[in-house]
Amino acid sequence: MNNALPARVVENLRLYAIPFSDHKPFIISAVTPGENATFPFEIGSDRGLGVLLLCAALYRPGAESRAGKVITGLYQRLGNDIFKLNRIPFAALQKALMDLPISPDAEEQKRIPGILRSVCDFFYETGSLEKWLSTTSDWETCAQRISEQIFWMGRHSPWRSKARYFLWLTSFQKEFGERYPQAMRFNWSVGEGHARFSREILGKKSSAGDAEKRLAFFADFGRKIFPEKSWVLFQPLDAYLRPEKEHGYLCRKIQGGCSRCPLKTFCPTARYLGNVE
Repeated sequence: MNNALPARVVENLRLYAIPFSDHKPFIISAVTPGENATFPFEIGSDRGLGVLLLCAALYRPGAESRAGKVITGLYQRLGNDIFKLNRIPFAALQKALMDLPISPDAEEQKRIPGILRSVCDFFYETGSLEKWLSTTSDWETCAQRISEQIFWMGRHSPWRSKARYFLWLTSFQKEFGERYPQAMRFNWSVGEGHARFSREILGKKSSAGDAEKRLAFFADFGRKIFPEKSWVLFQPLDAYLRPEKEHGYLCRKIQGGCSRCPLKTFCPTARYLGNVE
């Protein structure tokens, strides 16, 4: 952690993060009571957590809504049977998945039925997800177990991005920090946006292969920016200079343009595009 980080960068980063609270992931909107809700249960319930884990199993950075639409579509067709996909015929699951959003990765597309059935095997073996998360003191252990036991969840990856993404999704429930103090000690996921932020704003170069150091760095960084809710920083950094359609950037979309962004003084791209809205 760079202890010499200018206070103005810290404060501006907090301001930069504020608008992201209104841009919840698609699956969170589907589990949050309201007009866009698909599921009739709360995020923090076992079924709510189950939905989040099913979605995270299909997570692809930059295509979060696609995974959410697959899971909401399956629920609309199968109802609560979505939590026991390992018990219905494989052909029936394939049929239920027809015409739902597909993965851009042809190999992963073939694996979707197996991935989802594997998640349901995990439900059966683990029991209450809420109890499992609340009684496991070290969430790194949770991420490791998810990655190892669920098909295509990163068994051999040092990043365990899908498992970390699932645990981040759980942070949208009420009183999250009080319910799960383990979250303060957890290394939240990092992505390409984090690497760009590190390079462009902090002037740090890090090895893409050094997962442990980068995860620990951004965990410490998150605790410095948001001491009581470090998980909040994941989405703002994940969106930093992320390419979107029409050659835009997700951070520009959420900030309403570079000229309005609190990081414009420090961001070389903002300095270049500041007058292009």
